[in-house]
Amino acid sequence: MTKYEQKLTEKPQKWIYNVVIAIIVLIFIVLSFRGSQINMTRFDSIGITMKIFFRKLVDINPEYLFGFGQYTFNQSIFYLAFETVAIGFLGTFIGAVLAIPVGFLASESIGGKKGSKIGQVLLIVIRVFPEIILAIILLSGFGLNALTGILTIGIHSIGMIGKLYAEAIDNMDRSFIEALDAVGANTMQKIRWGIVPQLMADFSSIALYRFDINVRSATVLGVIGAGGIGTLMISSINFQSWETLGGILVALITVVLIVDAVSSRLRTKLV
Repeated sequence: MTKYEQKLTEKPQKWIYNVVIAIIVLIFIVLSFRGSQINMTRFDSIGITMKIFFRKLVDINPEYLFGFGQYTFNQSIFYLAFETVAIGFLGTFIGAVLAIPVGFLASESIGGKKGSKIGQVLLIVIRVFPEIILAIILLSGFGLNALTGILTIGIHSIGMIGKLYAEAIDNMDRSFIEALDAVGANTMQKIRWGIVPQLMADFSSIALYRFDINVRSATVLGVIGAGGIGTLMISSINFQSWETLGGILVALITVVLIVDAVSSRLRTKLV
C-alpha cells in the first residue's frame, strides 16, 4: 500500500453525517411543498396553456412593431423602446453630473473626514430610498410622462455613481496632488488640474456602467406610468395580449443588445 492510499484509508468516514444532512434537507423540501398549497390539478392543463401562450407570443404584428401600414413610427413598439433608452440616457447624464460634487464631498482626500462623512451619509440615503417610491412621489408633481422617469433615474443614480466617484478619487495616484500642493495650488486648482484629467476616463466608464442598469430601470418605471415601454408591457400582460408582449420582448432585446455593445466598446476604449 502506497503512502497516498494509506492516507485515504486513515481519512475519517463522514458518510453517516452526509446521509443525515441529506435526509434533513429532503424532509424540509417535502414540508415546504406541503405548505405551499400548490394546486396540482393545474398541471393537467399547463401543457395546453403554454402551447397557446407561445403560439401567440411569436405571432408578432410587424406593422405595430416597426410602425408602418396603419401605424406611424411614433405609435410603434420600437419607438417606445427607444424612448425607454432615451429616459435611461438622460437620467444617467443628470445623475452623473450631479454626482460629481457629492462624490468630491464624500471623498476623504477632498472633503476631509467631516465632509466625507456628510457626503457618505447623503449617498447612503439616496441609495437606500427605493426607486419605485421615488417615482411615485414625483408622479404626483410631474404626472404620467417621461420626465418623471428621467428625474427618478437621475436622482437615484447619484447614490451609486457618487460612491464610485468618491472611491476612484481616494484610490487615485496622489503624486499629482502632492506636486500641486508643492506649488501652492488651492482645492479648486487641484481638482481642475490634478484630479479631473486623471479620473475623467474612470468617471465616464462608471457613468456608462450605470447607463446599462438605468435602461432596465426605465422599463420597470414605465409600469407605473413613468414613460417608456413599461406601460405597454403591463397592459399587454393584464389583457393577455401575448402577441404584443412578444413584440415588446423583440424590441427590448434588440435595443438592449445594441446599448450593451456600444457601452462595452466605449468602456474598453476609456479604461
